[in-house]
Amino acid sequence: MNDENRTIPVNSASNSDAFLSGETSNNLTKKGQSRRRFLRLAGQTTLLGAGLAVLPFGALNLNQTQTTQIENPVATASVPADFVVESGFPQGGPYTSPVREVGQGYHAIGSYWEVSAGSGAAVEIAVRGSQDGVTFDDWQHSHADPTEAPRHAGKDRFFGRLLYIKAPFVQFKLDIPAGVTVSRAGLTFVDPGETSPATLARIQAVTTLATATPTATPAQTVTPAPTTPAPSVTPTPTPTPPPAPWTVPPLASPPVVSRADWGADETLRFNSLGEVWPPEYWYPKAIIVHHSDTGPTNNDDPSKDVRAIYRYHAISQGWGDIGYNFLIDWRGVIYEGRYGGANVVGGHALQYNYGSIGICLIGNFETTAPTAAQQDALVRLIAWHAAIQDITPIGDLFFVDRIIQPISGHRDVLQTACPGDSGYAILPDVRQKVSAILGQGVAQAWLQSLTVTPSTVTLGQTVKVEAVVTNVGKIPLETQEPKPNFAYNQDQTWISAALPKETGKVRLGLDFTGNQGVTYPYRWGMGQTLAPGATATITGFIKMESYGRKTLFGGLSQENTRYFSGNFAFTEINTIADGPNRTVRAASRASEPNTQYFDATGHNLRGVFLNYWNQYGGLSLFGLPLTEEFEEASDTQPGKTFLVQYFERNRFEYHPEYAGTKDEVLLGLLGVQLNSDQVFPLSTPFRNTASTIYVPQTKHSLGGAFYKYWQAHGGLPIFGYPISEEYPEKNPDDGKTYTVQYFERNRFEYHPEFKGTPYEVLLGLLGTELCRRKGWITG
Repeated sequence: MNDENRTIPVNSASNSDAFLSGETSNNLTKKGQSRRRFLRLAGQTTLLGAGLAVLPFGALNLNQTQTTQIENPVATASVPADFVVESGFPQGGPYTSPVREVGQGYHAIGSYWEVSAGSGAAVEIAVRGSQDGVTFDDWQHSHADPTEAPRHAGKDRFFGRLLYIKAPFVQFKLDIPAGVTVSRAGLTFVDPGETSPATLARIQAVTTLATATPTATPAQTVTPAPTTPAPSVTPTPTPTPPPAPWTVPPLASPPVVSRADWGADETLRFNSLGEVWPPEYWYPKAIIVHHSDTGPTNNDDPSKDVRAIYRYHAISQGWGDIGYNFLIDWRGVIYEGRYGGANVVGGHALQYNYGSIGICLIGNFETTAPTAAQQDALVRLIAWHAAIQDITPIGDLFFVDRIIQPISGHRDVLQTACPGDSGYAILPDVRQKVSAILGQGVAQAWLQSLTVTPSTVTLGQTVKVEAVVTNVGKIPLETQEPKPNFAYNQDQTWISAALPKETGKVRLGLDFTGNQGVTYPYRWGMGQTLAPGATATITGFIKMESYGRKTLFGGLSQENTRYFSGNFAFTEINTIADGPNRTVRAASRASEPNTQYFDATGHNLRGVFLNYWNQYGGLSLFGLPLTEEFEEASDTQPGKTFLVQYFERNRFEYHPEYAGTKDEVLLGLLGVQLNSDQVFPLSTPFRNTASTIYVPQTKHSLGGAFYKYWQAHGGLPIFGYPISEEYPEKNPDDGKTYTVQYFERNRFEYHPEFKGTPYEVLLGLLGTELCRRKGWITG
């Protein structure tokens, strides 16, 4: 399960995956690495012959070389450019393409077409391969299945299923119904790369767990339901003999190959604008079973199939990720699918994505049933998720706009043959087996209440966390350290406090909005094993060590297993500075030498601070003084104290060790300080131009109007390096949204309404914001 995603709507399902894991990933630093390159090449259309061209947009292989960039080493591969035809199609009837020599640098073939009139879904496509360009293998047929997609998927291009053809020569043909005008058709070539030894070893470890015989409950056996095929548009499957009685295994979380372990290249989820398909979360009510409709699959290394499907969904079809939540190979090995972890919305059934878990059986199961290992893994996976999501396996469920079984096939919600006749025929048996497993009981807990008090504290004080938990299940709830009343420092986590997870044990967790680090960083045990029906009160403390307002919320987890609740009881805590309010108006000292009094804020500016203010930009760059000079412990350099003065846009620090030099007065790193808990996406390195530069010190870019302003108004000494890219942000003072970029010492805001004037770029009021966080400014 992953912890990367932190953007979760308050009214959505809980960020349970984040709660369950806790360690965050640095994948955000890879944003746009490969897809930006694809987009840059999108206009480079290379003619291949009459009516043939490289696909000019949206699909995989916009260049001749495709490079796989992932941390689990997978060999790079040179992949053929797309084989595209853009003319010569009949107005209804058959069309056969020229033969195309493409080499063998690929693993599978995807197909697509576009129409300018009629229904593209009615077009049929077939592909065949040849070793010499003369003698061909049989045609492999495909058709569009637009029912399998996320909400943001494009509607103008139709895609066929992924075909495992590997031949140096290829050809395709279309069957175009009357009234349909095809404007473009082509093939895209997908190569997931060769699996590295390290990746194979990790998959093998999970495979060993998945294929091990589970400890069963000998007294319970179930005779599976008859496998009577349901009516379908596909041929009747070959009858299979009745299965033997089945021994009910215990309810347990099945082993799953993580995205990292099967070699997911996370850069494919991003383009130049950011994440193509940001995760959304929804409580699941149903399980929808699919087949990949691919074959023959790779019996020696099914992870190639997973990576191929991922590339076909993420790049060729433009989704930005794989559509399924889980995939299961012929050996019964389960693979993590869609990025985001538990409850993430997939892209496998259009409007029925929301509230469902999509599980794909890898293979084509029109006439052949899934392997016994696949079926067993499907049962165990569904049983586990049905248990933790309270899904009843048998019965009627009103779902979106229809009544279905809680465990259904893709064809039950949309007009499709998926998961094939033989795949669909196993579902009654799956439901009975899941029901038998669930009959053994599962841990259930209720987080009744959660309070965090007091709502306002001074720096260094503690807040008290108190929660009430009840065991509403049939089995005891075990717990772990720390015991109630344990006190965390604000910058601590359960990891740094050496309180690692113990699988299956129950703990209370506390998190805060905007957290980009360890999820639910503060966790407490119940102090006792909780019997069914019993209630426990959990108390904990957090010492607040940084200024400002934080919105805290709680959750209850069975570690490494499941969540009971999350995003619970949002509470705002305000940590203010101890001591006097430094923004209170002061008496004028304008009669003193080298002193200026500002009546607008009621503060004096004098001596070296006044000299610096006048020399380096005055009111426009620093704003009005908000305080007098005073001694303050450094927020960014622990153990040091400086003479400081706050201004609307920054803080001046006096450094006597640099007296008589340009560094006698230094500006505070307010941009860094105010974003200490933020993790900004990094820029991909690039060659500098006259208008845009890459800053290796912070790995960010700076360009356009912001770069011009930075150069013209003091550059590095005044603003520091950029610490973010440009992005939209709401201004806390006027409530409006602007394009901004943070620097070590300030924030730039772009105002298009003032384009061409000195006010096109304005500086953020970071000094004001920091004074507000300290509790000195309350308006």
